[in-house]
Amino acid sequence: MKLSKLYSNKPFHNTTFITDKGGFNVVMGDAKEKRRENSHSLGKSKLGELLNFMLLKDHKSIFFYSKKTTKEKFLNKGYDFYLEILLNNGKYLTIKRSLDKPTKVSFKLNNKKSDGYIQYETFDESPKSFKKAKNYLNEQLNFDFCNQTGESYRKLVNYSLRTQGDYDPNSNTIFQLKKFIRGGDKHWKPLLFSLLGFEGSILQEKYEIEELIKNTNKTIKEQEKDFGVKSEEKDLLVGKIQQAEIKRNEVVKQLDNLNFYQQDKETIKELVGSVEEDIALLNSKLYNIEYDIKKLEESIQNEFAFDLERVKNLFEEVNIHFPNQLSKSYEQLLQFNHQITDERNTQILETLKEKKIEEKQINEDLFEKNNKREEYRGLIQDTSLFKKLMQNQKELVSIEKELSRYDGQLEAIEKIEKKKSLIEETENNDLQEKKDELKKILDNTASNELYMNIRKSFSKIVNDILNEVALITIKPYSTYNIEFEPNFPQSAKDEGNTYYKILCLAFDLAILINYKDQSYFRFVYHDDVVAGDDNGVKKRLIETVKNICIKHDIQYILTVVKDNIPPGINLDENTVINLHGNNEDGLLFKMDF
Repeated sequence: MKLSKLYSNKPFHNTTFITDKGGFNVVMGDAKEKRRENSHSLGKSKLGELLNFMLLKDHKSIFFYSKKTTKEKFLNKGYDFYLEILLNNGKYLTIKRSLDKPTKVSFKLNNKKSDGYIQYETFDESPKSFKKAKNYLNEQLNFDFCNQTGESYRKLVNYSLRTQGDYDPNSNTIFQLKKFIRGGDKHWKPLLFSLLGFEGSILQEKYEIEELIKNTNKTIKEQEKDFGVKSEEKDLLVGKIQQAEIKRNEVVKQLDNLNFYQQDKETIKELVGSVEEDIALLNSKLYNIEYDIKKLEESIQNEFAFDLERVKNLFEEVNIHFPNQLSKSYEQLLQFNHQITDERNTQILETLKEKKIEEKQINEDLFEKNNKREEYRGLIQDTSLFKKLMQNQKELVSIEKELSRYDGQLEAIEKIEKKKSLIEETENNDLQEKKDELKKILDNTASNELYMNIRKSFSKIVNDILNEVALITIKPYSTYNIEFEPNFPQSAKDEGNTYYKILCLAFDLAILINYKDQSYFRFVYHDDVVAGDDNGVKKRLIETVKNICIKHDIQYILTVVKDNIPPGINLDENTVINLHGNNEDGLLFKMDF
């Protein structure tokens, strides 16, 4: 499958890709031609996202929908995009996708390449759901690999459509694409294992078994928490059940024999030893508190009784002068006495309030204890079988409840033990079987012709470009969690991103070279792999890729900054899009956003 055309009903750099002789395509960006410092990128990197969108990637992570500025520019504007692809059977399939209704996809199948950029009105297929649209495209692509493994073309797309995030050297592998980082090993390693010519289903089954073991262990912990037990406490629980059964048998026996001597004995002990003692103590407290209350009430004083005018009249009657200074002193004394009396009475009332609260609580406790004493006395004095029968039946019900809880815990432990046995059996049998199969495979990688050829192609491409030897290696760890690693010189590692991108380029091309005789992708898109300061490396990269396109009929799409093209290399006849910042017409979508 190759890319034929990409176009839109709105302003856009409509593009016809080169497909003949493999097809070496260049998307050129002139970084010097920017109109202003804050202008957006020219769009060469966004081209890869758009192609992925047209190959039915979920729209939510596509740039059109990710930011407010892009939403305002593109959404609800009537944008339709069309991608024409050349199928491996020689037919051409046009895919239409609208930005305003991204889950609605339409398909037009033609026997030959269309003339111009046709905006079709009628289509052969317009599946009712996005999932059905992907299934339809999967059927039309009809890749042998997908038919053999049951995988969807969508899982393979990014090995033919590398964007900047897929070159990250921090991921420490050229094989794990950005979209696989969050999903874990099981989402990409079996796929890659199959792609290299091994039985990926074995690795997939190993991951599934390990996940089953992990989930079962999680269930065991949850059950232990819910039932409040641990499987190693089984014997302790058996002992508790034994004691509860002994107690139950005694109560049943007493009921059968109507022998209540032991219950009466326990009741008398409780009455004499505890209840009566509590009542005596409470009565003593009550007496003391009532005495305190009485004294406090008596100590509350009324207003200070002193009539100054009466004293003055008395002095006049006996013709004795009453000095003004003395009158003033008496008034001050009177005021002071009022103040002292008020403060003292306030404190007494507060204390009296607390004492009465305490008196009320003691009376309530006494009421409860007296009722309990009467209940015990009633049990001792009343020999009617009915009352004692009811008490023992309640005790029997309580014991039965306890036994039922213990039985539930014991049953949970037995289920947990079965799960642990299942885990042990699975580890010793199923999981070990998969590990043994993987060991056998990895002990005989030389017998895998496809793997050896892919490795050979990879090493040749790296050597042609870098003049260095690099290898694809597979490392099995003790748990047979397989690691795929590129082995290459330390000098290349020190160079960082540029060499890392070249390793990704070599791997993607090695896959396509060795799948050329099958129905598979026939194109690869690499965003900005021609970078760095070494013009010799860049020149050899371009020449190597051009030769591969011709020799193996592979379509290659390269985005490149004009300044990164080494001297002596002319890519004019291969350039399908020229992007610049002179004006909006030079931008991919012919506008800033």
